[in-house]
Amino acid sequence: MKRPKGLVRQLNSMAGTKGHLDTNALNRFSGWAAARSGKELHIEAWIDGRLAASTKTGGERPDVERRLPGYKRARFSGFTLELPENAISQDRLVDVKITARADGSLAPKAWLGTASLAGDALLEKLACAPRSGITGPFPPAIIDIIAAFDPDVTADLLSLSGQKRFVAALRKILLVPSLREIPALADYARYLSAIAAHFAFVDRFFPTANKLARPGSADFHGKPNSVAEIMSIAHQLYVLKAHGIEGDFAEFGCFKGFSSSMLSFACKQLDLKMHIFDSFEGLPEAKHSGYTEGDYAGSLEEVTENIRRLGSLEQVTFHKGFYADTFREYRPPHLMCLWMDVDLEVSAKDMMVAADRLDPRASLFSHECVADMFADGEIANAPRPDNPIPPVLDRFEELGRPLTGHHLHGHTGAFWPRSGGIPVMHHDALMELQRVLQKEVLK
Repeated sequence: MKRPKGLVRQLNSMAGTKGHLDTNALNRFSGWAAARSGKELHIEAWIDGRLAASTKTGGERPDVERRLPGYKRARFSGFTLELPENAISQDRLVDVKITARADGSLAPKAWLGTASLAGDALLEKLACAPRSGITGPFPPAIIDIIAAFDPDVTADLLSLSGQKRFVAALRKILLVPSLREIPALADYARYLSAIAAHFAFVDRFFPTANKLARPGSADFHGKPNSVAEIMSIAHQLYVLKAHGIEGDFAEFGCFKGFSSSMLSFACKQLDLKMHIFDSFEGLPEAKHSGYTEGDYAGSLEEVTENIRRLGSLEQVTFHKGFYADTFREYRPPHLMCLWMDVDLEVSAKDMMVAADRLDPRASLFSHECVADMFADGEIANAPRPDNPIPPVLDRFEELGRPLTGHHLHGHTGAFWPRSGGIPVMHHDALMELQRVLQKEVLK
């Protein structure tokens, strides 16, 4: 529901009118409006520039009287306005503008708010949306709802522009109370809101400094990636599970546990098991890599405590050791998604045993990427000699599952099998969806 702000509030005040649209449900609106002059006000509902319904103030509102002691009829400023049954077409989505004015055709109108309403037929169509069979970087049930709402929007779910059009259509639905109550939409919004709030909490309270860092080393900061990067991984976990893909989630290289604290929480929301593979002694020796043996070290005790305080430790199983040693005797579980921040080509080669355990439709995220590694929707060459990405690409080629992908944000890129894989949502589209939720739906 859109409410007046800024200039509109000033204009309302200049007209001598104050008011508020409190609620709307079942095509019924309630709120209050008071004129400084003490005149009774007409409350009007406008749809497509036409008057759809009207009433007058008169309901008792002692709370408004206390708030506006200088307004003579503030105590009787309440109203309830109900739209007639035929005011909204059954299959339409409309904006209803609620205004207040005093007697007289020339009296200025004060805007109280605008609400989006849906016809009953549209609600029924979206609530019972048939399966579209479309695969994309959104939960299938959400794709089905948008396909029923505006089929053209689902024609391109791979490009950034196509995903932004999808989010724009989803926004229209989420702004309508009766539509956003559809269980699939409410569940999706709840998850996105929960991880956004928790990730912000982790970002504020996770230890920032690596007190064990050597002078001049690159690992002085305890948070090597950003909330925005991890948000993409968490979103994809929801999408993969919604597509019916089974398996656990694995993180290779956790440093101090910053991303682990966020992603373990996401796994708890989705009832997923999380495996963390790390030496907990820092990087192994690697010549010409730009790193020093022992860089990015976080002890198992330190990481465990960070996740206990800021994440969901009960979801996590730790696997301590360098990858070559770990996988000499250990066979990873079936995986739906993999997140790697291993820094070194040799480490990537050693961990690629896990590629055999990834679901054919699974996703892989890496913190070893920059935008230049991707061109025209395809993976280009790695930008430096000792890069972990080539061994990953080579291994999936050997498995007959060549990867495609795109850059997300910072140093994080997303990869998935070119044939049959579930695409990952572009970062800018996901941030727009989060903005809609936080700034418009949940404000």
